[in-house]
Amino acid sequence: MTFDLKTIYLIIFTVILAFSNAQEDDPLGVSSSKALQRVQLQFGEYFADKVVEMRGIRGQSQPREWTIVVNDERSQFRLRTVRVDAEKSINEGESSKFYPENLPIGFASSKKIKIDSTKAFEILIKEARAARIGFDYVNYKLRSLEFGDEPVWVLSAMSAKGVLLGQVIMSAYDANIFRTIWYYRGSRGYVKIVDSALDGLRKNETSDEDFPSPKINGETKIDNPVENPPPANQPTPSVPSIEPGTEEAEVKPIGSN
Repeated sequence: MTFDLKTIYLIIFTVILAFSNAQEDDPLGVSSSKALQRVQLQFGEYFADKVVEMRGIRGQSQPREWTIVVNDERSQFRLRTVRVDAEKSINEGESSKFYPENLPIGFASSKKIKIDSTKAFEILIKEARAARIGFDYVNYKLRSLEFGDEPVWVLSAMSAKGVLLGQVIMSAYDANIFRTIWYYRGSRGYVKIVDSALDGLRKNETSDEDFPSPKINGETKIDNPVENPPPANQPTPSVPSIEPGTEEAEVKPIGSN
């Protein structure tokens, strides 16, 4: 079989055009917004109105596939699972993962998902750089805030060997960061854990603003003055400072499952 020069050029141009369109469509995976749009178009808008959870694994930056559990009043367990990848959406049927044994935490409103997975990834990159943490891929999970319908992202930064390096938990509505946890792993199973929730508790516990001293005529009143204050020429003993995020715990190395 022989081709003339014009036919060869046409074949090459078609291949390049198809590759370019694929790259422009989604070079790194499927974003959460595209996945939800596909569910709405294929199965109806009410399917993605209330989301129980949305998971995507091994995203670089976006996962290749999403598993979405949504509300479906026509099913026995009122929930349905849909898998979405770059090419198709698959209705996997009723979901028995939650009811009746495990109650869903809540139902995230799809209308409140203002921060999709692409924007969440950008925030994760910023937080990881500030924490000096490098990672290989990201596992995504979207769920609702407890006792509400606000969507929440839980992004897990993973190493190439599948070791958890850190997590960023943020609002998918306004990008407010609720919590960050980073794991600085050393030799012999040592790991330094920096948890913003623990650091925040420590700051609140040691803050004087929570227990302000009463004032009389603009002057601070001390209810329990020291009976025997030290002499004026004697230096006051210093109190050791407590820096957040300096705890170091010894844990067992995480083995493969």
